[in-house]
Amino acid sequence: MLHQLCHRCLDAEADRNRQLAEILNYALEQVHASGVLAVVVVALYLGHRSWEVDFATRLQEEAVWKMVAFVLESAVFALIGLQLPVVLRDLGDYQGVDAAWYAVALFLVVVATRFVWVYPATFLPRIFSARIRKREENPTWKGPFVIAWAGMRGVVSLAIAFSIPGEPFPDRNLILFLTFTTVIGTLVVQGLTLPPLIRLLKLPGRDTQSETLAEANAQAQASRVAEQRLEELLEDERNALPPPLADRLRAVLERRRNAVWERLGTVNEVTGESADDTYRRLSGEILETERAVFVELRDRRSIDDEMMRTLLRRLDLEEASAYREDTP
Repeated sequence: MLHQLCHRCLDAEADRNRQLAEILNYALEQVHASGVLAVVVVALYLGHRSWEVDFATRLQEEAVWKMVAFVLESAVFALIGLQLPVVLRDLGDYQGVDAAWYAVALFLVVVATRFVWVYPATFLPRIFSARIRKREENPTWKGPFVIAWAGMRGVVSLAIAFSIPGEPFPDRNLILFLTFTTVIGTLVVQGLTLPPLIRLLKLPGRDTQSETLAEANAQAQASRVAEQRLEELLEDERNALPPPLADRLRAVLERRRNAVWERLGTVNEVTGESADDTYRRLSGEILETERAVFVELRDRRSIDDEMMRTLLRRLDLEEASAYREDTP
C-alpha cells in the first residue's frame, strides 16, 4: 500500500513538473526565447521548492533522478559522438587548421570570460555592501581563482547548441563543432588540472568544527521551537497520548538536538569515535540484526514476502533518519 502510494505521489509530482515545464517552454517560444533555458529555470525552481513534497516522494525522487541524469547525460554524449563525424564533414569553409584555431580561441575566450566575471562578482559586492563585509570573511584571490578554473561545460551547452535550427541557420555545424570541442576541452584540461591546482595553491580544507557548530545551532533552534509546538499539541485533549508515547516524542527531539553537539565532544580513546558515531554504529548493528530475523522468518514462511518488505522498508527509513553522511 505504501509502495503504491509513493508511486502515485511521484507520478503526480512528475506530471505537475512536466506541465509546468511545457507551459513555460511554450510561453518563452512565443517571445522567441530559449526553451532549453526555460526547462533549466524550471528545474532550479523545483529543486528550490522540493522540501514541500512528502518524505516518501523525496526519497524515491532522489534515487530516480540520479539514475535518469546519468542515463541522459551518457546518451547525450554518445549521440554527440556519433554525430561528430557528420558535423566535421559539413564544416564548409572552416576545415582542418582553421577549425582547430577557432576551437582553441573559443576555449581560451570561455576560460578568460569566467575569470572576468568571477573576480568582480566576488569583490564588488563587498565594496558596496557593509552587511556582506560584516557577515562574510574577506576572501583571498585563491578562492575565486579556483572557482573560475572550475567552469567546466557539459550537457546543457550541447543541448542549447543542438536546439539551433538546421538549414536556415548559417554555420550551424561550426557552432556544434566549437561547442563540442569547448565542452571536451574544459572537461579534460580544467577537470584534470583542478586537483593539482588546489594542492598547488594550498587552499585550506573545510572547517568541520565551524560547520558542525553552525549545524548544531540550527538544530537547537529547530528543536526548541518543535518542543514548544509539541507541548501545545499535547495540551489539546484531542491529541492525548499515553505518557510513554509522549515521552518518546520528547526523546526523539532531544536525541536529534544532542546528536550534533555530541560530534563536538570527546572521542572514544579506543576507537577514536565520537559518542554520536558510536551510537549510529550500534544502531546500524541492531537494525542489521532485525533485518536478518525478518529474512529468516520469511524463509521459514512465518511471514510472507510482502510483509517482510514492509518491515524492511520501515527499518530502512529509521536507519536513513539516524545516519548522517559526511560529504567531503
